Amino acid sequence: MSGKQWQPEELSRLAHGYWASCALQAGVQTGLTAALCDGPAAPPALAERLGLNTRGAAMLCTALYALGLLQRRRDGAYALAPGLQALLDPASPRSLVNMVLHMADMVGDWSRLAECVASGKGVEELGPPPEDKEGRAHFYRAMRDIARGQAPGLAARLGLASGQSLLDLGGGPGVYALTFADEVPGLKAAVFDLPGSRRFFQEEAARHRGAERVRFLAGDYEDGELGGPYDVVWISQVLHGEGPAACQALIDKAAGALKPGGVLWVQEFVLDPVQPEHPWPALFALNMLINTPAGQSYTAAEISGFMERAGLVEAHYAGPTKPGGPSGLVRGSKPRK
Repeated sequence: MSGKQWQPEELSRLAHGYWASCALQAGVQTGLTAALCDGPAAPPALAERLGLNTRGAAMLCTALYALGLLQRRRDGAYALAPGLQALLDPASPRSLVNMVLHMADMVGDWSRLAECVASGKGVEELGPPPEDKEGRAHFYRAMRDIARGQAPGLAARLGLASGQSLLDLGGGPGVYALTFADEVPGLKAAVFDLPGSRRFFQEEAARHRGAERVRFLAGDYEDGELGGPYDVVWISQVLHGEGPAACQALIDKAAGALKPGGVLWVQEFVLDPVQPEHPWPALFALNMLINTPAGQSYTAAEISGFMERAGLVEAHYAGPTKPGGPSGLVRGSKPRK
C-alpha cells in the first residue's frame, strides 16, 4: 500500500476535477475548438461566428487557456496549444472530438453514481432524479470547511488588534470572524448574512472560545443596515456571485461602514487572464456563469477599482492567501479625516 499523505488541496482538486473536463467538453460542444482549428481568434469574433454569448465565450477561452489547452497572443486572440490541432479538428484522422462529446453525454449519468451504488440500478431504471433538499446545507457547510482551512493565522496578516471591531460581510457560518476572535483577544466582530445562515453560524460558534465576542446580524446586504462603524470590514468570496454593478454597490456600502482610517479586506479567487498561476479562478468563473445571473471572477485591478471608486485609498493586491493557492487578498483604506 502507498504511504501517501493526502493534503486538503489535493482532495479539493480531485473533487472539482470534473470542472476542467466540462470546460473541455464545452469547447468542443460549442464548436469553439473546431473554429480555432482554422486559426487564432479573439472571443468576440468567436462568439459572433458561433452564435455564442460574448461573456460566456470570453470566460470559456480564459478557462481553456488557464488549463493549458489554448495559447493567448498579445492581441488577445487565442490559438490551440501545440498538438491539439489534430486531436480537436473534427476532420482529422486522429480526432478525439467524438470521444469528448461522448464523455459530455455521460456527465449527467455519472452525477447519479451514488444512487446507482445504493440501489444497484442504472440511471434508466432509477427514473427522474430526486429533488435536492440538502443543497443549501451542503453549500454553507462546504464554505465552512474551506474557511476552516484558510482562517487560522490570517488575523496577524490582516493586522487585527485587540479593541478593534470587525464586520464579516456575507460571512455565512462566520468561520473567519470566529477564528479572528479566537486569535485576537479583545477583538469584537459581527457576521452579517441572510437569516437562513444563522443556524450554521450557531453550529460553528459552539466550537470557538471567542464566540461571546461575535454576534450574528441577519439581513440582506443589498438593502439592510450593516451597523458600525467598524475598524475592519472583511468580505470573503462574495463578489464573484455578483456582476460589476452589484459589486460596486457592495463595496460602496462596505466603505461607508468603515471608520476613518479603517481597512477593507476582500478575499477572492483573483483572476489573471494573462499569466494565470492557477486554473481555479478561471474555472470558477464558468461556475458563476452556470449558477448566477451575472457573477464572475475578478482581477486584482478590477477589485482595486471598486475600492477606489468607493473612495478608498492605497487599494492593492496583497498576494495569495496561502502560497500557491487560488485565493488572493485585496486591501483598501478609508482616508482619515
